[in-house]
Amino acid sequence: MKTKVLLFLLTTSIVVSSCNSSQKNYEAKYVFLFIGDGMGIQQVNTAQLFSDSVLNDSVGIAFTKFPISSMSTTFAATRYITCSAAAGTALSTGTKTSIGTIGLNATHTDTLYSIATDFKKAGKKVAILTSVSIDHATPAAFYAHKGSRSSYYEIAKDLVVSNYDFFASGGFVEPNGSKNDSAAISIFQLGAARGIPFTSSLTGVDSLMKLGVNSIVFSAHNPGEGSSLQYDIDQSDSDISLRDITRKAIEVVDNPNGFFIMVEGGKIDWSCHDNDAATTIREVISFSKAIEEAIAFYKKHPNETLIIVTADHETGGMSLGNTKNGYKNHLKILAKQNVSQEKLHSAIEKFKIVTPNANFKDVLKLIEEHTGLSTDGDHALTAEELADLNVAYQIYFRNKKPKTDKNTYSKTDLLAKTAISILNTKAGIGWTSSTHTGSPVPVFAIGEGQELFSKFQDNVDIPKNILKASGINR
Repeated sequence: MKTKVLLFLLTTSIVVSSCNSSQKNYEAKYVFLFIGDGMGIQQVNTAQLFSDSVLNDSVGIAFTKFPISSMSTTFAATRYITCSAAAGTALSTGTKTSIGTIGLNATHTDTLYSIATDFKKAGKKVAILTSVSIDHATPAAFYAHKGSRSSYYEIAKDLVVSNYDFFASGGFVEPNGSKNDSAAISIFQLGAARGIPFTSSLTGVDSLMKLGVNSIVFSAHNPGEGSSLQYDIDQSDSDISLRDITRKAIEVVDNPNGFFIMVEGGKIDWSCHDNDAATTIREVISFSKAIEEAIAFYKKHPNETLIIVTADHETGGMSLGNTKNGYKNHLKILAKQNVSQEKLHSAIEKFKIVTPNANFKDVLKLIEEHTGLSTDGDHALTAEELADLNVAYQIYFRNKKPKTDKNTYSKTDLLAKTAISILNTKAGIGWTSSTHTGSPVPVFAIGEGQELFSKFQDNVDIPKNILKASGINR
């Protein structure tokens, strides 16, 4: 089997240099920081195995081939299991903070500034990218200072005055202010007043570059739930991918003085909250494809480029292996799932509206169409699994007002959740949580200053070492 299964040991790979890394002067001019939100080592490992054994992709998860691989702890100042706001602030500023806090210290008495501002002060260009909304916790931690991550409108106002060069995402959660604030001026008006153009077209970005504008904000033309990019598994040919905006960001900020680009794979976290393995795997692969754009740039400037890949925390307690399957896994059956759990819920919801009296067999056909689960074949539904699906069917189709669950970031229902759970179990995937865990997360590095990331570290060390690798002093 040609699959290279990624195994992490606490003894990490170290590049030996004739010069002590604590004394060496580094000069990374072009810096990429990729943050896989919720991406633990099991998410990476499972995506690698799926890519190798199911997709037969010769590239696979590209960043697993980096010369440096280590791990990082993620705890917040006030809780061991962190949130994206506290973890994002740690990764952006080098200081731990309290749960829900963006760019402020734990007691909200001091402002914390991200390394993006250091790069900007050093005369370099800055781009902030994400597959979710640009006012979400992780991207916000690189430009905003708010006591609550839920202050989306106020966070977006900080974006407008950041003076960064390029933003790209699915859009804004509250561009016109909260529902209770009728006097709020839209983010688009505030931006226009400062000469900031907004566009939902990559060709529009090209046109704006020719005009020489100082800052550009891109949002997807067809956003998904929560003003995000569509899940990779749900995307059509016309949808924008994380790879697309990463490639465009490089074009926008590439200049002789250098740049800093932060790219978040935000929907890895969302699919892990849903315990949706197939969607998670596709999101990690999509994240890796975006990193391939940085790798291509690195190959042109190997002595001046640094690429860091890490995560803010792990989500879901994902495992390759579960009690029911023992030592066996059948990842190939996950390839039969063709929509996210979120879109499966939408399909079931629409089916009920069109066919309110649908019987259980009709619903099973719909589930088979989107997940591959059926009553025959090597992995046929068992009597117990059929009973579980039937209970979920009765609850959803026979109740006049069935409960629609609102997970952390997406809508779902018991029937969609049950179908995806059964598919996960058959594939040999386990989950311990629908929230975050306190597990250490992987760190990968390649390029100028890579050895600074070779040791087991804490998340606050990562931005400090990025500045050191760039020769920037605070």
